[in-house]
Amino acid sequence: MTAPTATSIRVGALLVTSNGFVDAYTYLAHGGVFANAQTGNVILFGVGLARPDEVDALTHLWPVIAFVIGVMVARVFRSEAATHRLRYPLRYVLGLQILVLVAVGLLPASAPEPSITTSIGFVAALQFSLFRTVRSATVVPIAMTGNLMRTTDSVLTALRGRRREDVGLAVLYVSLVLGFAAGAVAGALITELVGTRAVWIPAGMILVALVLFFVDEARPAPPGDEAA
Repeated sequence: MTAPTATSIRVGALLVTSNGFVDAYTYLAHGGVFANAQTGNVILFGVGLARPDEVDALTHLWPVIAFVIGVMVARVFRSEAATHRLRYPLRYVLGLQILVLVAVGLLPASAPEPSITTSIGFVAALQFSLFRTVRSATVVPIAMTGNLMRTTDSVLTALRGRRREDVGLAVLYVSLVLGFAAGAVAGALITELVGTRAVWIPAGMILVALVLFFVDEARPAPPGDEAA
């Protein structure tokens, strides 16, 4: 049975890799801030409180606040009333994320950093809240701590039992972690080459993921397969 598009490896790989790219991009091009994963921002906010002469605490606080607001808004997307109006909320979120990243790439170098990092943090929270599964595996698309734990557990389980499904799960988790790292490498290299417009690369990756929904929907589903 084919996995629905929303939980397919193709979409998962594109989103995870684009998120690694975006965090490397914002860290290098926008003041050392992680706009997707907020652990680093919480730490640097604390460092800024302790050593304000070295780190601007507020620079790292704004994306955290935007992320929290994004999670709250995502609850509305998941509500029963919203799902009646918006049949596929993840598609709308990915579309919004594309628009935000494209807009960020168009902003002049003089644009305030918080406006950039908070916008990206907000839409990252929406994606995080609505995209949590690849095939049958639970994933965190914007950060790797939980995924590394699951990767370790799945690899050890696969080595111990060597069942086909356990090996497949281990390969999936390893691939997602490597994809995130590859995105970060690409983000660092391309940002150094082209500057702030590098953010259009992950926007393009998310666009491909969004197009996959419509491509799969247009194909006749084989008998017994779930709809995308």
